This record gives sequence, structure tokens and C-alpha cells, in this order.
Amino acid sequence: MLPERIRLLDVSIGSGGGVAAGELLHQSQIVFTYRRDDQAQLPVGLLMPATQLQYRANTLFPVMDQNLPEGYLFQRLREAFPKQALSAFHLLALIGDNGIGRLGFHLTDAEPPPKPQPLDRNELLHTPFSPALFEALVNAYLSTGIGIAGMQPKILIPDRATVAVPNLIVKTGTDAYPGLAANEFLCLTAACHACIKTPDFELSDDGQLLLIDRFDIEADGTRLAFEDVAALMGLCVRDTLADRKYHGSYERVVELLKLIGLPASDLVRFFEQVALTVMVRNGDAHLKNFGVLYRRAGDVWLSPLYDVVTTAIYRYARYDGGPELEDRTLALRLFRQSTSRAYPMAEELLRFGRTVCGVHQPAEVLARIAVAMQKTLAAAAQDARIPSTTLAAMQPLWARGIALAG
Repeated sequence: MLPERIRLLDVSIGSGGGVAAGELLHQSQIVFTYRRDDQAQLPVGLLMPATQLQYRANTLFPVMDQNLPEGYLFQRLREAFPKQALSAFHLLALIGDNGIGRLGFHLTDAEPPPKPQPLDRNELLHTPFSPALFEALVNAYLSTGIGIAGMQPKILIPDRATVAVPNLIVKTGTDAYPGLAANEFLCLTAACHACIKTPDFELSDDGQLLLIDRFDIEADGTRLAFEDVAALMGLCVRDTLADRKYHGSYERVVELLKLIGLPASDLVRFFEQVALTVMVRNGDAHLKNFGVLYRRAGDVWLSPLYDVVTTAIYRYARYDGGPELEDRTLALRLFRQSTSRAYPMAEELLRFGRTVCGVHQPAEVLARIAVAMQKTLAAAAQDARIPSTTLAAMQPLWARGIALAG
């Protein structure tokens, strides 16, 4: 059990307790204080440089809020701690060193938790799926595998003993979203064929589990800092105002990326990510599904594409009990001045590429993605792992996206 109240957490950078960065204190406000204020101190966030010794806020700092568990994982924590208050500080203490990015959170003088036992990824890929299998994974790794946001059932697990934190994201679907793992696999595969950078990923033999390598851990185990766009905008999106991640436009995201100094080549990469999002009909590409990686300020780059799914094949229950809704819109507006989230026509998407992202030949990007999508569909038709109903639902939607290339 955790303490009833947690008012103080030690914050570190890196694995295994890492390098002490400062203290996070909950008083009348939330206060973060660096242990030292000099240029050698790595920042805990791009909006919180160490040139300022102390930061105060009325809510948790966005760079620390971004990994708090939501949806499935938060519900599992509630079940595990039925009588325990779970404040943001409790959740950070449970995440410890394991969250996406390089920040760690620890109770002062607390013993480090035992290192989780690595799992053989090949065995997991070849094991027939059942709800009990995923339940067993969650039960085994809940104490170390919750440092990732999102509503979908997922868990962080280790498969490399040489890496100090769980390095593998395991995802599955639900009865409401059948074929979700295969769906994301196809979207990521199309991205790879289009030369859009993604994390490494694999689909299980029966198509029910998607395994994704964390992109914030380098080959030698070094942790990279990560911040999603919502955090970079200073937004805490969990809890009651979660719809904040659906506010704004992709043009505003580009303005932010320019402001923090990303090179022109990364703006081209961002256009590729948005174009793929449009063409595969991914209606959930919100502010948390784009981000940046960095080692220190001035050494920042766009993260790989992640969390991309053809959402338009699913229907959504209404809170008022009315007819189910289809997902037929983007998560964000394309342009700042637009009033619509409708999927853009080719001319609008090309204009976004040219005028907002500075892409000289945006039509070539759309053509490359269209060829990649066609190649992916052709292979999927011969892939026994892909549910036929999922593929059948995706094909006409992808055909509309492919048509944008002319």
C-alpha cells in the first residue's frame, strides 16, 4: 500500500534512480525545485529549463501529467487499490522510472521496486491469444507497466534484461473495437512502406496482440526525453478536461514545432504523418499523439509516428443513449482558421503541405503514401493474421484516401 497522502516526490532523470533533478512538492500549489541551478543540469521539460530554480503551478506540470494512466490502465489500478486514494502524486510514485521519456518519481528513502522479469517476445508472439493471457500480463506487470497514457488496453513489459525499464508496449483490442491490433499493424506497415519513421513493431501469429518497441530508449539503453504536443502547449489533459487534446489545429502544431526550433526536415516529416492520418482515416490523431524527443534543449527532433489506427471502421456509443455514431472527422482542424474537422480534399491537404509545412512537392508525398497503402492492402489479403472483417471494413476507406493522390 502507498501512503494515504503523498506530498513530496524525488524527481530523477534516467534509469535506476538516474541523476537527481529536484523535488516535487504538493503544498497550496505544486512546486518543483531543481537541486541546482546551472547550465549542466538537464531540464525536466522544455518549458521548465534549469535556468530557473523553482516552478509553481496550481496543477501538475504538463510534462509530468502526460504519462498518467487513463482508461483501461487507470481502471485496473482502481481495482488493485480499491480503498486507496489515487492522487496524481500516487500515480507518479507507481510509475516510478518506467514512464515514457526519462523522468523518474520516487518516495524519499523508499526501497527501489524489484526489477521485473523479462518476457520472451517470440513466445508471446506465438502464444494463442485469450483474454486470460492479457489478464495475466497485466497482473504480472501492473506494478511496473503503467507509465503510458491512452484509453486502449496496453501494458509495458520488459523483454531485454540489459534495459533497466520495460521496453516493450503490448496492445490488444476490445469487444467494442475488434481487430484493433491488426488495424494499427496495417497503418504502421503502410507508414513504413511510405518511408515514414515508426517504432519497430510486430503482430502476433493470431493477430490479436501488437508489440511495439519504445522509441524513447536508444540501442544502448540510454533514455531520451519525450514530450507530447499537449504538454508542449502547457496542457494537462487527463481527468475532467480530457477533451483539451482535441482542441486546436494541425497548423497550430506546426507553429509550435517551429517555435521550439525543429528543423525544416522535421516539418516535412510532420506533414507526412498528417497526410497518412488523413489517408488512412485516423480520426484520433489528437495533441497527445504527436511529440518530440530530445537530449537537451537545442537537440530536439520529431518523434516517430505512433498510435495510428483507421478509426472510421468503428462506431461509438452515445452518452445519451441515442443511435451509435460513426467516426467521420479528424481529431483536430487542419487549418487554424477552419471551422470544420472534415477530412480535407486533396487541394486542401496539398496547400497545408506547401504553405504551412514548407513541403516543395507535397503531391509526391501523397503519391508515395498511396502506393504504400496499396502494397499494404495487397499483402494483408494474403495474411492469415488479419481478420477478414477488419480488412473488408478498411478497404473502402483506404480507397478514398488513396484517391487523394489522384
